[in-house]
Amino acid sequence: MNNINTDVKGTTDVYAVIGCPVHHSFSPVIHNTVKNITHKDFIYTALEVRPEMLGAAIKGAYALGIKGMNVTVPHKVAVMDELCRIDKNASVINAVNTLKYTDKGYEGYNTDVIGVYYAIKNRGFDIKNKNILLLGAGGAGNACAVMAADKGCAKLYISNRTIEKAQKLSKTVADNYGCDARAISLEDIYGIDSVDIVINSTVMGFGNNVGVSPIKDKEFFKEKNVELVFDVIYAPWETQLLKDASSQGIPVLNGFDMLVYQAVAAEEIWFGESFESELKEKLCSELRKYYRENC
Repeated sequence: MNNINTDVKGTTDVYAVIGCPVHHSFSPVIHNTVKNITHKDFIYTALEVRPEMLGAAIKGAYALGIKGMNVTVPHKVAVMDELCRIDKNASVINAVNTLKYTDKGYEGYNTDVIGVYYAIKNRGFDIKNKNILLLGAGGAGNACAVMAADKGCAKLYISNRTIEKAQKLSKTVADNYGCDARAISLEDIYGIDSVDIVINSTVMGFGNNVGVSPIKDKEFFKEKNVELVFDVIYAPWETQLLKDASSQGIPVLNGFDMLVYQAVAAEEIWFGESFESELKEKLCSELRKYYRENC
């Protein structure tokens, strides 16, 4: 009788992450850990979907009653054509990473906005009335820009290797949120008077760029009175940007908590409830320890 598993029953709901490739995803670990903590009756897995099969996959998932899905590369934009409704933030970002089952079809959301906000807020820092320097204007940068604008930053400086992308993103958030957003080149960031929070959404520090920082001058952090440096990268655990800031006594934060909090935000959307902050902190702590020991 010890081999009988009653965790999965005929009433158990199914959730999944879709992408290509996707089997490396950490999402099943996160969501099934939430299941164990909350004792909700669901299972979560990863499903690889080739780009040419995305439409059929969404229709099939809906027909099968899959209650919610996370969406990762390369489907975050293309999936928007398959949805009955798209949340404002996701529409502005032009990317969806969370689908919720409804009577009319799947609704689309982007929880990266919530994830980065929770990660920063739960470290004791606020966005409201702060001067933010955002490095990068790609997919992650879009989410970070919308977060900063939506949460009432004082000024948002967007710096990108291609200035045109920074200009486009600054105009988008200014038009949609009334934010004081300004595009500047990477060379011109040193001319900013003061910066409260630095957010890096570029790949500088990741993959072939390990050991490289988008900010070359270590004195930048003290000279600009920086309060926090946040990097969306979490592999490596401490990027060169974070090492340099930390060496100057500046608090730093990598992207792992953002990963966890955006997953929790997806569950709050799926289940229509807010999880207590104590549960979120417990989840982050346990997953942070697991990841550093096993991944």
